[in-house]
Amino acid sequence: MTKQINKINFYRIILFAGAASYIIFAFVYRINSNVYDPMSLGERIISALMFSTAFFMSYKNEFVKNNIEIISYFLSLSAILQLFYYNHLFNFNLGLSIPLIIIIAVFNLIFDLNKLKFYTNLILIILISLSLYICNSPNVVTSFYLTSYIIIASLSFYISYFIEKSQKQRQINLEKLKSQYEFQKTFAKISSELVDLGLENINYRINSSLKEIGEYFNIDRSYIFMLNEAGKLMSNQYEWTAPGISSQKEKLQNLKTKNYQWWFKNLRNKDVIIIEDVDRLEAEAAAEKELLKSQNIKSLIVFPIYIEEEITGFFGFDLVENKIDINEIKIEQLKIFTDVITNAISKHQDNLKIKKLSYYDSLTDIYNRRFFEEELKRLDTARQLPISIIMADLNGLKIINDSYGHKMGDYVLKRAAELLKKSIRKEDILARQGGDEFVILLPQTTPEEAAKIIKRIKNKTGMIEGTSIPISIALGQATKTDKNEEIEETLKDADNQMYKNKLSEGRSSKSNIVAGLINALEAKSNETKEHALRMKNIALKFAEKLKLSESEKNRLSLIAELHDIGKINISEEILNKPDRLNQKEWEIIKKHTEQGYKIASSSEEFAAVADDIYAHHERWDGTGYPRQLEGEEIPYLARIITLVDAYDVMTNDRAYSDAVSKREALVEIERCSGTQFDPELADKFIDLLEGE
Repeated sequence: MTKQINKINFYRIILFAGAASYIIFAFVYRINSNVYDPMSLGERIISALMFSTAFFMSYKNEFVKNNIEIISYFLSLSAILQLFYYNHLFNFNLGLSIPLIIIIAVFNLIFDLNKLKFYTNLILIILISLSLYICNSPNVVTSFYLTSYIIIASLSFYISYFIEKSQKQRQINLEKLKSQYEFQKTFAKISSELVDLGLENINYRINSSLKEIGEYFNIDRSYIFMLNEAGKLMSNQYEWTAPGISSQKEKLQNLKTKNYQWWFKNLRNKDVIIIEDVDRLEAEAAAEKELLKSQNIKSLIVFPIYIEEEITGFFGFDLVENKIDINEIKIEQLKIFTDVITNAISKHQDNLKIKKLSYYDSLTDIYNRRFFEEELKRLDTARQLPISIIMADLNGLKIINDSYGHKMGDYVLKRAAELLKKSIRKEDILARQGGDEFVILLPQTTPEEAAKIIKRIKNKTGMIEGTSIPISIALGQATKTDKNEEIEETLKDADNQMYKNKLSEGRSSKSNIVAGLINALEAKSNETKEHALRMKNIALKFAEKLKLSESEKNRLSLIAELHDIGKINISEEILNKPDRLNQKEWEIIKKHTEQGYKIASSSEEFAAVADDIYAHHERWDGTGYPRQLEGEEIPYLARIITLVDAYDVMTNDRAYSDAVSKREALVEIERCSGTQFDPELADKFIDLLEGE
């Protein structure tokens, strides 16, 4: 877009210069009475109007704007023919011939229309040759003029041609670099998606990776079929479809592999299957052709999945609306992507094998997911109806992990498991699904009875004894009452209900946890609360002087309250140490900005100030911590809070330093202006406090 705008503006300059030259030369000829103007004033005005009209219309009319180069070209050509006409009329007077040669050279250099320009130059040279041939002036040396025209026209034309050719080559290289960059970016994104693959997120991560591949190659549908352990059935396990393309996943479950022998013959040979036109598939692939056409597939490419030298499935990449445009480079790129996902699937299968070794969750000492899934199948009988399922999700675990550490997060999970276990009956099955999610299977339980269990769970939630951490659990229930219902749908309904409840409860839960963090920090260090209150007061006064918006004032107030929240995991001995910190202790202290960032980011309510908390110990000269941000790289509100924090620390007693006077503190701020503090903000801050 920028390139197009620059081009349009360039030709606007040409049009403006063309109009101006007619007017300027009119004045030049008329001021100098010794020189005769070969062109009448009327002709000059008409010619100038043509150029200026095109110039102004390029701002008003889309057609003129979009075709400005060709319009400029023909207007410039008319000027050349006009000048050529007067050259002919005045028997190629030297004063007119030199401008004509110069204008032809400029004409060739400024336009990129090579083919049209070539024919134009050819016609001009023919016209000039004929005119020189019939010229009857004894002062004209025909060979000299003709050679000059030809040399200048040819030279300028080829200079322009090779410049454009070079630019096109450069553009091709840039496109190659851009393509390489996009490939590397997509590869990095897929790799990062799959690097931390777990049992709980594999579907999302692999589907997300298939989406990245589909969008990168402009594919309509990308999917993965997996074979069962015996290799006799195949199912579409992961799928992504482009907008407007229908999903086929539900239709493609438990297909018999023996019905698609042509397909698996190629896959077992480790061949990449490329079908450019489904309609042209050979007779041997009749079953495959029928299946593909039922999905409206026009063309596709398929890669086998081999794990430990055994075929376990395949990748498919379909085009529904167009035929596939494939080459060796794209095949190689697809191979790289599929290898990464194959490795992730292999790792996932290893994890599943490990999971099979035990039916208990090692952390919470309750049943694990595998056991639950087996029990779900075992109990999914008419005799057990109605079967109820309760989904339970612990609210705010991430913020607990980020604030108190994973050890505390694990402790909360254990307490949550205990709470759930105490709330259910002996015959009920409680399992940890993974992460912060639990599931309860309730055979022979009505919806009303399940609701009573949920009420018991809710009544037991609250603060964990001896801590400022609340246990909050989002719950959802569903019941299977008909033997023809799918138990998986019941599970899904319970999960959906739980998720809805989690959305409504999660924010207040996180806010309660952060409030508990603030209280816990105040208990560790008596000065924290008073320090935050003083900072809020000063910050809001400074905000008034800086004329900040109400939103910025609210954020600034929140930063003042939460800026040291990351110190929650620092021991009281370090926080209240009266002596100078040693290097190890100082490194621990420095981590509080990053820790505060994590805590604030975990809550929607406080995420808006996370970056400011992260940066409130950065310095204007780039020597601060943790990221050595410099100057305006540091968020504006963080620069403000840095000043307020420093002033309050200096003017109040701390465990490690005595208070100084207001005057001494302001002198120190002035001294550090431009190194520690934003110089402009420092001046305004000093001005504010000196005025009190």
